[in-house]
Amino acid sequence: MDAADAWKVTTGGGIKVAVLDSGIASDNPDITPKVVARANFSNGVAGEDNYGHGTHVAGIVAAAHNTEGVAGVCPDCTILDGKVLNDSGVSSTSGIANALNWAVNNGAKVINMSIGQRTSSRTLETAVNNAWNKGAVLVAAAGNTGSQSKIYPAAYPNVIAVAATDNNDAKASFSTYGAKWVDVAAPGVNVYSTFPNHDFVLAKQYNRSWGYDVGNGTSMSSPIVAGAAALAWSSHPGATNTSVRANVESTAEKISGTGAHWAHGRVNANNAAR
Repeated sequence: MDAADAWKVTTGGGIKVAVLDSGIASDNPDITPKVVARANFSNGVAGEDNYGHGTHVAGIVAAAHNTEGVAGVCPDCTILDGKVLNDSGVSSTSGIANALNWAVNNGAKVINMSIGQRTSSRTLETAVNNAWNKGAVLVAAAGNTGSQSKIYPAAYPNVIAVAATDNNDAKASFSTYGAKWVDVAAPGVNVYSTFPNHDFVLAKQYNRSWGYDVGNGTSMSSPIVAGAAALAWSSHPGATNTSVRANVESTAEKISGTGAHWAHGRVNANNAAR
């Protein structure tokens, strides 16, 4: 990913990234201070992440670059916390659509959606298109089906769909794929990031630790791409969402699987920021 090399150019200051997920923990000092606005579009507890997924995703985007824990791909980005998954990890289409509108109205340059459903929705697609038309770059997880089945919102044309690679730079076994609709790939196996410092569902389900631990899935790949897009926004004066998306995709490394599993390659943050 070469994110540390990208930081010689920019660390993303002034760029807002919306994380539409299960919320972001109020008690992890590596990511909590990065949250500049919160809104709840679920039936879960407002202002908190009791599932764990959103905190992990947000840390991949923007955990502070310090001597603690981890550093996000865009360590000086700030986060808009749009809670769309409740405390059991369940969302509604209307909640996601409302969160998209909220994110762009609050200045999000990049919107990450490590969420997905198998069926398309006119409500969701309309909200995606509205966010794109208002200038945001949208990034979403392609899914963990191990097949070519489309997952939404990733499969909408105005979204960068992200597959997962493993530590050998090959397609992760679980990753959804298909170059006709999956745009890029990014690491998604054993990705280390932030978790809540209180009880959360993923700790009970997968024996994850409080504070920091690994996660697996295209849910982890998507925020890597979102962070790279944020760096590209920051380093290119006069950029637009169209130019940032083109930059991220065209500078991706053409690893094995490019053209078959995904269209453009595995994202490289340093290339995107140059």
